[in-house]
Amino acid sequence: MSVVVSDTGPLHYLVLCDAIEVVPKLYGQLVIPSAVVRELVHPRTPPVVGRWIQTPPQWTRIQSPTQIDPAAHLGLGEREAISLALELKATQLLIDDRAARRIAVERGLLITGTVGILEQAATSGFLNLSEALKKLSTTNFRISADVVREMLERDAARRKTGGPVK
Repeated sequence: MSVVVSDTGPLHYLVLCDAIEVVPKLYGQLVIPSAVVRELVHPRTPPVVGRWIQTPPQWTRIQSPTQIDPAAHLGLGEREAISLALELKATQLLIDDRAARRIAVERGLLITGTVGILEQAATSGFLNLSEALKKLSTTNFRISADVVREMLERDAARRKTGGPVK
């Protein structure tokens, strides 16, 4: 199985929209940087997210990178996630922050974020995309209505042609 590294955002929002269990189905082992763990237990983080990381599932591993990317204007969680993904030669980096995504791509990493994970999970038949997006809309996650509409149109077309959709 492949190894992926995640930044805070995707874990936070996948827990909030009850979709975190798609991660091992899609990717196998998940490596979480230590700085990301600290962000997930921050007092302002929703309690359900903090509880999830305090007893992480067996398919997760917490690890610190040996060196931290000095990328300017990024938080420590993003820098550790990028560094660890490079160090582990991860097959993918799960990250939402736009600036961090740009830097990760510049470093040669394959990336996806919360929305991409949800769509991939729906394509694989692991969740109902419409329900997941409704749950996501109850959080402070920002996504344009056009992106949501396009995703739901692709999902409807997949279902119409018999593709896997739960």
